[in-house]
Amino acid sequence: MKRSIALLALLSLSAGPAFAQGAASALTRIGAAAAVQGIVNAQAPGAVGRVVESGKPLFLNDHVTTDMAGKLQVMLLDETVFTLGPNSDMVLDEFVYDPANGSGKVAARVTKGVFRFVTGKVAQRDPANMRVKLPVGTLGIRGTMAIGAVEGGKETAILLGPGGRGNSDESRGAITFDGKLIDRPGHGVSCSGGKCSGVIDKRRGGQIQRGPGLRGRSQGAEDGRRGIGLGHQGFRPADGFGQARRRPGS
Repeated sequence: MKRSIALLALLSLSAGPAFAQGAASALTRIGAAAAVQGIVNAQAPGAVGRVVESGKPLFLNDHVTTDMAGKLQVMLLDETVFTLGPNSDMVLDEFVYDPANGSGKVAARVTKGVFRFVTGKVAQRDPANMRVKLPVGTLGIRGTMAIGAVEGGKETAILLGPGGRGNSDESRGAITFDGKLIDRPGHGVSCSGGKCSGVIDKRRGGQIQRGPGLRGRSQGAEDGRRGIGLGHQGFRPADGFGQARRRPGS
């Protein structure tokens, strides 16, 4: 509900089905930017690059980058929300959405940085129709929220929920990566050098270094009391897009 209100405030689009096709020659608006901090740039194929500000439109195939202090939320028309942290790089590869029945497809590619996503109506209707591509694999989605990072040849993805005390009204979901199913909040997978580990548990430290990083609340995962140290000053997905906070002495 909160996401719906936020989207209505950001997107002043005419009513009716919105279809975005990858072969479209003109720029096709698929969402808007929100909670922008630092410097965020975007460029669609064949278009001039632009500085992104809160409330500005985002288009199909936009290549979105953030600087060392940059952060933003990418709010798509189906209520899917991506959050990008500092020094991040993402391409909005595919978006097809019919608001009449919630059908469509969502695909994004993250090549660098930290990210978080909360699924929208497309994944709620058919989880197979949403994908998040990373350099060595693809995250499959089952109506949920997750965080991850791509840095220094290492990729990490952690399931946050939702359900129970999570910050989403969706049913509990799961993610898949490199054939591994992660359906327990707080668990995830880490890949390095093209090889992926078994499922890791961030509650027990696992292979994830703790420290300043992407923060979030997750059911069954200490309720987000500890951040997931992914090597960046991060944000707090629980409250949308919080200020980066360092641990004392870090």
